[in-house]
Parts: sequence; C-alpha cells; structure tokens
Amino acid sequence: MLSEAYPIFVVGQYLGLINMSRYKKLLGDYAILPIMFFEFEMERFQSLYENEVDFNLSDSGVHPLTINDLLNEEEMRHFLNMEIGYGYSQGDPTLRHNISVWYREKNASNILVTNGSAEANFVMAWSLVNPGDEVILMLPNYMQVPGLAKIIGADIKYIYLQEQSDWHLDMNELRSLLTNRTKLISICNPSNPTGAVMSAEEMKELADLARQFDVYVHSDEVYRGSELDGNETKSFNEFYEKTIVTCGLSKSFAHPGLRIGWLVADQALITEMWAHKDYSSICASVLSQEIAKKIMQPETRKQILSRSTKMLSSNLQLFQDWLNSHPGLFSFAPPQAGGMAFVGYQMDINSTELAHKLRTEQSVLIVPGDCYGMDKYLRFGIGSPSDYLSQGLNLVSECIQQLGY
Repeated sequence: MLSEAYPIFVVGQYLGLINMSRYKKLLGDYAILPIMFFEFEMERFQSLYENEVDFNLSDSGVHPLTINDLLNEEEMRHFLNMEIGYGYSQGDPTLRHNISVWYREKNASNILVTNGSAEANFVMAWSLVNPGDEVILMLPNYMQVPGLAKIIGADIKYIYLQEQSDWHLDMNELRSLLTNRTKLISICNPSNPTGAVMSAEEMKELADLARQFDVYVHSDEVYRGSELDGNETKSFNEFYEKTIVTCGLSKSFAHPGLRIGWLVADQALITEMWAHKDYSSICASVLSQEIAKKIMQPETRKQILSRSTKMLSSNLQLFQDWLNSHPGLFSFAPPQAGGMAFVGYQMDINSTELAHKLRTEQSVLIVPGDCYGMDKYLRFGIGSPSDYLSQGLNLVSECIQQLGY
C-alpha cells in the first residue's frame, strides 16, 4: 500500500509534474501550488537494506555480467580511450538503431534512450497524464506508475489480478472500467511481481478495447526476453498503434548498473517525450551507452537473453523444490518470465514484519507483499547464482521453523 502523502509546495510558472496552464487563470503566472508526494515504499525498502544483508533475494532481475564478459580486446581499448563528454540527449544513434531492431516496423526515430526504465516510466507519465485524467492501472505491479499517477492527480481506476486466474487480466472487468474519459491503460507484461505473460490473443483483445475507446496503452516490458520456455513475448506495439513501451537493460538483460532504458512509440510522441526528458536528465551516460550498443547487437542480445532463460528455468525448479519442502504453507502460480516468484503464505505474521525478521535474524532480504498492497504475499528473487539462492532459502527455512511452522 502506498504510504501517507507528504504535501510539497512548488513555486513557479512551469514546474515538475504539473501542467500550470490548467491553473493559470486561477493562480496567475506565478503561484504556490501544493503537490502530494507518495513515498515509493518498495524502492526505499530495497535501497535501505539490499546492500546490508548477506543474501539479497529482493532483486527481480538476473545476475549481471562484467565488462570483460561483454567487450572484446578491441572494444575494450576503444572503451578505455573514450572521452567522457555529453552524448546525444535522445540516445546514441547506433544504440537507438540496435534497440529498434528488437521491435517490428520500428526505427531509431521511434526510440528515446533514458536513464533506466524508471526514467522512461517517469517521462511517459509526465508527458501523457494531466491532473484529472482517467487512467486504469493493473495491480499488483511495479508501483512507480501508480505512485506517479497519484502525484499528478489522475483519476485512477485499478484492475486487480487474481492468483486463481494465474494473475491474468480479466478482460470483462477491464471493459467495465473503460469510459469515454479514459486517457491511459498501464500494464506490465511480463508482469512484475507475478511473472505472468499475456498471450497474443489477450493482447489483441486488449488492443481492440483500447482502440474502441481511443486510449493510450503504456506497456512496461522490462521482463520481455526472460521467458522461461524460451518463447519471446511479442511487444504490445505490434498490436496497437497508440502504445508507449518502456523497457531497459536492468531485468531480462541483467545489467541494472548501466542505468539504460528506453521508450518506444510513434515518432511524434517520442519527440514530445524527448522535450520533457530535457528537464530531467538531459542524456544518459556515454560509457553506459557504449556498452549498451554491444548488448543490443542482435547476436549479443540473443546470447544474453538465452543465458537469462537458462538461469531462471534452473532456479525456478530449485525454488519449487524448496516450496515443496514446506507442504501446505505456500500458494504459488509459477512465473512464465522474469527473475522473481510471487508467493502466498499461510503464516500468522504480517509480510513486512516477516521481511524484517528475515533481514535482522537471517541476513536475508525479500520483498514483502505490503509493498504491493497485498499482505500475506512475498516476492523472492530467483535470478541469482543457484548456490547463493539455495543458501538464502535455507536461511528462510530456519526462520519458518523458528516461527513454529
């Protein structure tokens, strides 16, 4: 659940997330305008503790490679001799081309490179959503976009995924939420935290609904490419022309420290979002983009995603065996993609309390379901080396035994 809001007073003519033109007649050219700020609970929880434990099972990506793993000798020499100046604010042209190849019928003009997928989500929301706009958000989800929608002052409707339907969208419920006022539907596919993957038929049905009501669809696709069966999910922009895709190198591509993300959309919308990005980070690191160019070359991309699939498939079996060692204690719809497992539990303890008990007594970090507004669930990261994951899970078992289960 999102925490209590904090009032922040912003002074200016055009500032932050607020479209001041909406308030100009009431407030004048310069005004003091309150904005409500909501703490991003999951990110704060992880940032406080993930580097303070022996076993961090809170990550939802795949264990990263090194620069030496990625660059050959010639590429390394070039990298070491690069001047560390400003790069292209919209992204290196070669990188944008390499990213565009991963999307059908897209080119570099459809790509905007950002500082991680988090900035991509931020720029999307800032560019598209205004106070009072009606938006539909799926939950559970990565909670950045729901938080941004609240900060902006959108009129939010939630559609809740259910474990009994293997965490898939109920299209009839979605249809009932759509109105002529709806501006945006925001989805995460493959899903964080459940790992569910929409089928092509489901995406086509969603696209038909969006087209009927002429709404934008934001598709967070940062877990695309980490499907455990090796069958890569189609991007939603193959189904609908008013799609904004956000993605990046942090999850399926296993390189969160590069802080490289991107937006994929119609060229005119990319141009508008680029103008907003000028007010946030200006440009991404030229060093990170140089490495990202190699990662997004088609052959390297396939190798990295294949590595992710193999690691996650093996670790999912390890994790399932661990769950089976605690019969009757957990409910689990196995993920189809992504480096995480979202698990319900039958213990008489709050999820945040349990997470802190694991952290302080076993030096293991997992994400409590409270971060998604869903107590009695836990998110485990399964993208680490198998020995590390196994040792962390054994410590979780010790905690469970201490609780009397």
